[in-house]
Amino acid sequence: MIHLESIFHSGLAPNCVFSDSLLATAPNSETAPMVLAGVLLSLVFIYLASKLGGELSKLVDLPPVLGELVAGVVVGVSALHLLVFPETGAVASDSAVITILQQIAGLNAENIGEVFAAQSEVISVLAEIGVIILLFEIGLESDLRELQKVGTRAAVVAVVGVVAPFVAGTVGLILIFGMSTIPAVFAGAALTATSIGITSKVL
Repeated sequence: MIHLESIFHSGLAPNCVFSDSLLATAPNSETAPMVLAGVLLSLVFIYLASKLGGELSKLVDLPPVLGELVAGVVVGVSALHLLVFPETGAVASDSAVITILQQIAGLNAENIGEVFAAQSEVISVLAEIGVIILLFEIGLESDLRELQKVGTRAAVVAVVGVVAPFVAGTVGLILIFGMSTIPAVFAGAALTATSIGITSKVL
């Protein structure tokens, strides 16, 4: 084990110890513009698809969030492959964004994997930031005095909203689909989440 004293006595700065690992994960000067272009192109696809899905949902009197969710499924790994991530088992060749960068911007075939990984990581970080901002904004708009006025009814709705999906989901999966108990309980617990994003993430 290397101690800090030996590092300083050897004349090496602490930053030098971690420089190799940091450089291994950061895009180099050649791929950085391509990563930025990929992120911006991905954001364009996300914005256009979500707005189109939300507006189409409004036309048929459905919640906009439902249309945005369906739009995400369409542009994702299930259909158009415009936005795919390594976590789903996808590779760079599966991404339409990478294909567009190859054709338009002349992305080097040797750097495809690096650009794909870095772009996916940036999009994931932006998604996490978006969730944090959304929840914070909801907290800013919440009035505790208004919540206290409907406290009893809200508590009943919350309890029923958790218990009913859990019981119905678990029993339904066991009786209808013949699923074993443990997976059925897990899926039933996932259905108790009121957020579509949380439910999808758990599943």
